[in-house]
Amino acid sequence: MLWMRIKYRLGLIYKTILFKLGLGKLLLKNRYGERILLFHGIDAIGETKYNSRFISKAFFEEFIKYITTHYNVISLDDFYQNKFKKGTLNIAITFDDGYLNNYKYAVPILEKYNIPACFYITTIHEKAPYLWADFLDLVSYHTEKTSVVFERNLYQKSAKKEFIWNKISIKNVAKALPYDVLKMIYQVFEDDWKALPTEDLKDYWKLMNAKQIKEIADNPLFTIGAHGETHASLIDIPLAAAKQEILNSKKQLETICNQPITEFAFPFGFYNQELADYCSEIGFERLLLVDYNTKEDVKNEAWKNRFVMNPYISLEQQLACLLKGSYF
Repeated sequence: MLWMRIKYRLGLIYKTILFKLGLGKLLLKNRYGERILLFHGIDAIGETKYNSRFISKAFFEEFIKYITTHYNVISLDDFYQNKFKKGTLNIAITFDDGYLNNYKYAVPILEKYNIPACFYITTIHEKAPYLWADFLDLVSYHTEKTSVVFERNLYQKSAKKEFIWNKISIKNVAKALPYDVLKMIYQVFEDDWKALPTEDLKDYWKLMNAKQIKEIADNPLFTIGAHGETHASLIDIPLAAAKQEILNSKKQLETICNQPITEFAFPFGFYNQELADYCSEIGFERLLLVDYNTKEDVKNEAWKNRFVMNPYISLEQQLACLLKGSYF
């Protein structure tokens, strides 16, 4: 793990030097390939102190403008049907989680450039107005508490504004809990959430409502897919609970969109064969991952890995890594 971080940083330094020497065109030379891109949140300024996966509206538009000019941007349908152009990078766009900021910032830009995209939505709406991870990110950053107790363990606040017990963050513990247990974390930070200027911070926690999801589903440019009900790590919670999360998200979105939902993106990209088989059993025809578990999984035509966008590097660096297909 340490070696991978060193390799990543050395790679960024190498690219930075080439760009400063005016040799960046070597890194940005177009090449044939296929990538499904994974975005999460978009905000007005590209603030990463709350969520390390958000990019700014300006960066997103600059990126979209560049790839539409230089590469072949296609729908996920065309991607699955291998409708690729030779000699260039073929790209499909996806978003995970279902943030309101996708509707507010991304959709108008995608419409402006006539770019298709698929939005994978969590359906936690009946249980909470936010995803538990965003709740934790915001209260952990702003709270004056230096320690909290959750499930009888004492978590101490670190310099990075994370609550840690036994070298494990409360966030990593939480993602492996079934929701009936996890939801007790809301009580731990209830007063802290009430003290937040939540309306000012809405880009970092608010989700699309049913009307907005339906509007996207009705737009011929876009597709809606499922992303679980509560954004739990499905491979870590009990199997019955994981299956219920998957089924509920499908049913809820089909009710909202009034159409079949046939695509599923695994939260965190974590999957296993049993859950993948269950997804197929209940009618999901396409499964979106982050990385494949095995080399054999690459051969499954229904499964596709995705390239996660990095908010910590420049546009040039992002394009160079995208063309290479790796950050390392």
